[in-house]
Amino acid sequence: MQYNAPYGSADPNAGYVDRNMAAATKGSIPPAAAIEYPQREIMAVITAAGITGSNGDLTQLLQAIQQLIDAATGSGDTSNYVLMPAARARLPIFPEVLTSDGRIPVFAPSTGTVRVPAGYDFLHRGIFAITTVQTDFVTVANKTYHLRWNPTNGFQLKDLADGAYNPAALPEADFSFDSSHDNMLVARVVTSAGNVATIANLANKDRLQLISEKTTWEESAGTYPASPQITINFARTPVLRFSAGSVELTPNAERVTVWGYGGETRNRYTARPVVAGTRDSTYINGTHTAVFEA
Repeated sequence: MQYNAPYGSADPNAGYVDRNMAAATKGSIPPAAAIEYPQREIMAVITAAGITGSNGDLTQLLQAIQQLIDAATGSGDTSNYVLMPAARARLPIFPEVLTSDGRIPVFAPSTGTVRVPAGYDFLHRGIFAITTVQTDFVTVANKTYHLRWNPTNGFQLKDLADGAYNPAALPEADFSFDSSHDNMLVARVVTSAGNVATIANLANKDRLQLISEKTTWEESAGTYPASPQITINFARTPVLRFSAGSVELTPNAERVTVWGYGGETRNRYTARPVVAGTRDSTYINGTHTAVFEA
């Protein structure tokens, strides 16, 4: 059904007005369709639910909607149902890319171009399925970009130097750029002087976890740690949930004191497990396990 404006209106969206005798304003004249068509629409719903229309019950439209929902969902208390728009606005669930590693494999098909490939599925708010279509973005040299998605604008390539995107001139790895429920950070794109893109595709899942196990390290005598950086590439800055380790003394070890095992999260791209202590021996071997989650 379409809107039926007052009779004689040139504007198809003209509103209805009441008569105002003091202002010499005539009241709107409703065309027959304005009265008949809404009734027909309502009766179509009531009839589809198997209800006989009656002027003695003015809740029949509500009953019909409830019965149609019951028929489509296997019945039940309709107060437990939620419509998709409400779910997409309320469920506190992070975007979830439905690949094994939670990443969309964004790539550069040529110099000066970054491409979101087609055919990759992800969930918005854990309930609304979206499939990517091929989308290309033009880059310029010596830039750092964030490739993002949101339900209003879709995919966008954001320049970190753009004052509208980054008004506080925050560093690229700042946690404020992390994926949120409605704004997914898909990738970091850094272009060289020749406009060649280096792309870090980031993991987007409702729950993110990385277990880093370093089996051995060797350090000279003194205070340490110096364990290497590990690659994380999460779309959200992780926190250290668990850290543990052990040391194995070499034959010439004289003294080893381990203060503790911890972890220093650098940003969403890399982190470094930390072992704190002192030793007199020239070399020491050890193991370390760190669990990062977001």
